[in-house]
Amino acid sequence: MIFDANVFIGDSLYRNSFTVDKLKAVMETNGVEKALVRPLKPVDFNFDRANYRIGELQAKNRDLFGFGRVNPWEKEAALQVRRAIRDYGLKGIHLHPWEENFRINSEVAVEIMTAIAEEKAPVYISAGYPVVSDPLKVLDLMKQFPDVTAIVTHGCQQDMSGLSFDEALIVAEETKNVVFDISGVYRRDFIELLVERAGEDRVVLGSCTPYMDMHLEIARIQATLLPQEIKERILHVNLERILKMIG
Repeated sequence: MIFDANVFIGDSLYRNSFTVDKLKAVMETNGVEKALVRPLKPVDFNFDRANYRIGELQAKNRDLFGFGRVNPWEKEAALQVRRAIRDYGLKGIHLHPWEENFRINSEVAVEIMTAIAEEKAPVYISAGYPVVSDPLKVLDLMKQFPDVTAIVTHGCQQDMSGLSFDEALIVAEETKNVVFDISGVYRRDFIELLVERAGEDRVVLGSCTPYMDMHLEIARIQATLLPQEIKERILHVNLERILKMIG
């Protein structure tokens, strides 16, 4: 079983629009049975409408699970969080500090995290981006919200290049509520060390499709020297547990 925690989908403002049909083809090619999807940055900038569409996809596809996405700068962002969870039935909220241009521990981000916490939902953070979501900023935010589960992209390492990996390990050691998606963690020893420091229950597969290659991200995990039981946790068990916790 393979459950991809990090897939973007829909019409995109950029040149990477990704349809359901394309996703299903990529999943089938790579033996992926389930995916956690959220909107690409929409052409009309309307995340609420994009979230509604993700809710429709989730309702029609038993193998797709939806997260909403909001821009904290919008004055109705907190309302959009509630709408995504309560009305559209989505499982959590994705925050992308790089594309929405906000610091992950800024005042506007804390306001949105408060709304997410009130909904008892998890947050997915595009982490490791210089200035806006480096590991220590993520650490600052999540210490303020110890009851919220966060999944952070790219092992929280900065710019997916291995920079700030030591700081990412600090996040692993000083939090209990941060789970690491290891998209773009290109070194086998980094993956193994992250599992050692965070624990085998706090690392998940996230391919960051279509920005990255699903086949390669799966291969990175399979290439580690971790026991098969731990690989299974990363490939599907840990994410299934997180989603089961929220109902």
